[in-house]
Amino acid sequence: MRFRSYKYPSLSHTVKIGIAIAAMLLLSNTVLVYFLVQEKNINKNLITLIDRTNSDFYQIHESLKKKDLQSAFRHLAEAQKQVASILPAQPSPTQKVRAETKETLPAHTTQAKATPPQVLPAIPVSSTETPYPLLFADSGEYLLICEKDTKNIYIFRFMDGKFTLVKHYPCVIGANNHDKRSEGDFATPEGIYFFRRFAPGKALAENYGYGAFVLNYPNFLDRKERKEGSGIWIHGHSIHKSIGADVLDTKGCIVVSNDVLKEMNEFLQPNGTPIAIVNKLSYVSIENQNELSNELRNFINSWRQSWESIDTKKYLNFYSPAFVNGEGMGYHAFARHKEKTNKSKKFIRVKIENLAILVPPEHGGNIVVARFHQRYNSNNFKSDSKKIFYLKKGQAGWQIIGESMY
Repeated sequence: MRFRSYKYPSLSHTVKIGIAIAAMLLLSNTVLVYFLVQEKNINKNLITLIDRTNSDFYQIHESLKKKDLQSAFRHLAEAQKQVASILPAQPSPTQKVRAETKETLPAHTTQAKATPPQVLPAIPVSSTETPYPLLFADSGEYLLICEKDTKNIYIFRFMDGKFTLVKHYPCVIGANNHDKRSEGDFATPEGIYFFRRFAPGKALAENYGYGAFVLNYPNFLDRKERKEGSGIWIHGHSIHKSIGADVLDTKGCIVVSNDVLKEMNEFLQPNGTPIAIVNKLSYVSIENQNELSNELRNFINSWRQSWESIDTKKYLNFYSPAFVNGEGMGYHAFARHKEKTNKSKKFIRVKIENLAILVPPEHGGNIVVARFHQRYNSNNFKSDSKKIFYLKKGQAGWQIIGESMY
């Protein structure tokens, strides 16, 4: 996160948070007591868990008195873990029996790092499944998924029409485990984001360590939902500290070890690399995802062809009446601008490169995000631009609801 001062929520907001936390802990204790009653013989482990939860409740109470929300959220997370540890585990897609797949990094990367730093064991991935947020990418491109629930960053590579898990690393996220809503809420946002640039550590404060990948939070969807805050980065840490021991949580950023960040910087593009930040990573059928991928790529290709045809009415049909472009121009102003511009065109040629398509899980599959490099050429104008499209599916099919640059 950018090095800056943070404003704590008002006292009334703090009281509301305290009430909510107290209610959650009361429910937690109720669940624990229920399990005790159900057991004929008192389980010592459950008693220990109750003691720990009560201790967390006391720590939360003290933190709220001091208006230390970061500490309060940390102890709340610990209390939630205590309850989760005794509840029946729900099987997840990653726990299924899968055929193991593994891929190495490019030759220049493996030569630079003989022993990968802090790399967790590879996760077997089924040949018939694919990570849900990822639909399509440029051949050979690396994409990231940050799973908040397990505090891991997964790196996938798109090759031969499928995503292969390359590596995954431990990370640290915001003290508040929920989606980011406002400035200073200590939450890591959930959604689809892209790297804007890499800031070297020598240009930052010491606590950022090796450096930072700057993300495009808030994005178009965040602003549409009136989410606040800024300065969400993936960065390192002070050389005198280590994640998981000294660095336990953040104010909203994602922190990895300095060695991991250095390795990532060797093979990830500093501008345009996608990262999906999700609560829980899930896998779905490759067949279904490929069908959706083809549908969306055909949509983007048809949009391109309509632009080249200089048929303004046909071109505008690809845009939602709720469309807003990167300059804040609404649909009607955008339509008037295109109608005026196209009158001077004798020809238009548009080339789309480096296409990547991802699905934000929080929108139920009705919204997708497409990133691409656009090369535009006409009889009187020429430009190169890097765009992000936000598409929504409604009664009229897929339509463009927003765009921005990266």
